[in-house]
Amino acid sequence: MNDSRLLVDIRNQERSLIKVLAAQIGGGRAQLTEAGRLLRAAQKIVITGIGASLHSAYPLYYELALLGWNCTIVESAELLHYQERICAGAVVVVVSRSGESVEIVKLIGRLKSTAQSVIAVCNEPDSTLAKEANVAVIVGSLPDEIVAVQSYTGTVAAVLLLAGEAAGEFEKVRGEIADCLPQISPLIAEQLERIGEWDDFYPVGAPIYFLGRGPSYASALEGALLVGETAKEPAVGMAAGNFRHGPVEIVDSNFRGVVFAAQGKTRALNIALAKELERFGGRVRVIGQAGEDSGGLGMIGLPELTERIAPLVDIVPVQLAALRLAFVKGLEIGKFRHTGQVTRDEVGF
Repeated sequence: MNDSRLLVDIRNQERSLIKVLAAQIGGGRAQLTEAGRLLRAAQKIVITGIGASLHSAYPLYYELALLGWNCTIVESAELLHYQERICAGAVVVVVSRSGESVEIVKLIGRLKSTAQSVIAVCNEPDSTLAKEANVAVIVGSLPDEIVAVQSYTGTVAAVLLLAGEAAGEFEKVRGEIADCLPQISPLIAEQLERIGEWDDFYPVGAPIYFLGRGPSYASALEGALLVGETAKEPAVGMAAGNFRHGPVEIVDSNFRGVVFAAQGKTRALNIALAKELERFGGRVRVIGQAGEDSGGLGMIGLPELTERIAPLVDIVPVQLAALRLAFVKGLEIGKFRHTGQVTRDEVGF
């Protein structure tokens, strides 16, 4: 486990995010400024991505929605085949790590004749997406081997900066990100020391539910993806409110759940949900700042963060949990069995 490239990528996240900040403040500042201008002038905004890229785009969606802007977020394959018409006259933000996924390449060709403009957010400046977009925000993170780790949190940082630029709060958001960066490596080191605590929590073959609200809904979705692709285990990412409307009926002594409870407007609801799940016999871990309201819960304590910055950090314990489960199962850590890093075909693998 200690010699895996995936662990190296996890450990490198603070350094990678410093690189992302430098890129967006330095050589990428003009592109970020132009992208922010396009968003401010838009009558309609559509945000799209697929896989981890879609999840990393949710913090942008929530920030623009809080501004009251006409904004929607749609998974790229659904947008390509069923919802393309909503892009007519819209500013479309396309988020993709590689800029070469099959749905992204097909979509960008169509958007050129329907969208008002296209903003790319990607990590590859020479990709089809970056070259074909009206403006390309190049994330600038360190590259991952396969599993999106550094590139995931790097993209979250980039879209938060884009939202800040669009809202006229670039320096405020930049400061919040910069303030949290020195706390990431100590969190990783602490969680590595306690990584064995996941062994009893995770029963192999039983699904785990990741539940979150607001910006940390991104972490709930990404957490399920990480467990699926890294540990090859079933996992479900859901909005915490949605889980209460029916799926809560599955909770018994076999239930395992991770609840994201960052400081913010719905923290009390998330803490209350975690306590109810335990009352019903389930086992729960809560990722968030420890406090008087979280007494008695299995907390994975985070540093103090604003709610919008939380997705940069609260995904880190799940990255390590997925790695640990893969190790316990004896898997080749960080490797895919059926597909490559970039999906280039909609039919075969």
